Amino acid sequence: MSLIRIEITRAKSFRNYLFLFGIVLLLIACADRSKTSKANIDNQAGADKSSKENLGIHKVERKLVKSLSTQDSAQQGIALPQVNPLELEGTIAISGTQVVLPISQAIAQRFIQDGYPSKINLAGIDTVVGFKLFCQEKKIDIVNAVRPITSQELAACAKSGIQPIGFQIATDAVTIVVSSQNNFVPNTLTRDELAKVFTVQKWSDVNPKWPQELIKRIVPEGAGTGGAIDLFAEAILKGNFSQLTSAPNTISYDFVEQLHSEALINPYMVGFLEYGSYQENREKLRAIAIDKVDPFLPGYPLTRPLYIYADAKAIRNRPELEGFINYYLTYVGQESSTLGYLPVKATVLDESKAKFLQVKGNKELLKSAIKKNS
Repeated sequence: MSLIRIEITRAKSFRNYLFLFGIVLLLIACADRSKTSKANIDNQAGADKSSKENLGIHKVERKLVKSLSTQDSAQQGIALPQVNPLELEGTIAISGTQVVLPISQAIAQRFIQDGYPSKINLAGIDTVVGFKLFCQEKKIDIVNAVRPITSQELAACAKSGIQPIGFQIATDAVTIVVSSQNNFVPNTLTRDELAKVFTVQKWSDVNPKWPQELIKRIVPEGAGTGGAIDLFAEAILKGNFSQLTSAPNTISYDFVEQLHSEALINPYMVGFLEYGSYQENREKLRAIAIDKVDPFLPGYPLTRPLYIYADAKAIRNRPELEGFINYYLTYVGQESSTLGYLPVKATVLDESKAKFLQVKGNKELLKSAIKKNS
C-alpha cells in the first residue's frame, strides 16, 4: 500500500486533524480485510491405481466466498432446498471416470467459492475403479460414472452395507473429427461411410473422388475413455469391436492431446473424442455429423448418459454430503453446458431431484415440487 501523506496547515483545527487521521486508519483496516486466500488444486490424476493410499486425488481447498443470491437463478423444474455451504463441514471424496471429472470439479469449486470450509478430493481414473473404491474399499463418497451400476457392483455394495443411488446429471457425445486442414470430407457422413472410414486403407476407398492417401485413424484407448470405442463399434460397426482396433494404420491414444497434435500436421487423420474436448480445440478439428445429425442435437447416435452415485444412508446421515449433492443437482445444468457437455432433459433432471428428495425422506417437499410442476 502506497504511503498516504496528509498535510495540515496551522489554520486547520485539531478536530479536523483527528477526523482525517481516522479516515487513514479506516482505509488501512479495509485493505487488511480485503485480503483473501486462493484455492490450490493439486493435479494428480495419473496416480497408481493399485495403491489404496494414493488415489490420484485433486485437493480443492477453500476459495473466495461469493454471494449465495445466485442460487435462486439456477432452480428449474423441481426446486431443491437452498444450501448454505458455510454451514457444512467435512471432507468429501469423489472418484470414477475422467469423463465426468470436469463437471464434478466445477461443482466442487463453485461449492467452495460459496463458502464451504472443508476439502473436496477428486480423482479421475475410470468407472470400474470408482465403484471398487466406493463399494468394496469404502474410500470415496461419490462415484463419477459413464454407465449405470452393474449387478456385480450392486452385490459388492450390498456386502459392504452400502445403498448406492444414481443420479443422471449430463450427456456426453463422442464426436467424430477430422483435421481442420481437411478440405474434402463433407460435414456429414452416413453410418456406412463412417464404417468404411474406420476400416479401409485409403480415403479414395471410401469415395473415389477423395485423395488416394492413407487414412490415419486415432482412437481412444485406456480406462479413462469411458468405453468410447465400444459405443462407436456398437453404433457404427454393428458391435464388431475388433474390426476397428485391427484396421490398418490405426493408433490408439491415452491422452487426447495426441489427437490434437496429429490434427495440426496431418490433413488425412480422423478420430473421435469427447464433445467437450472437441469444443476446446475447434481451431484444430472439424466435427462430422452422422446422417446429418450434429453431436449436440437429439438423435445423435454416439451419446452416453453420465451419472454420479452416492450411498443413500450416507446422504441421510452426513449433512455435508446431502448438501453437496443437493447443490450438485441444482447447478449441474449450468456447469455441464459451460464445459461442453449436453444437459439432460428437464424431466430427467427432475427425476434425479425427486429421487434425492425421496432419499432424504422429505415427502412433503417432494409432493409440493411435483404439484408445482404438474
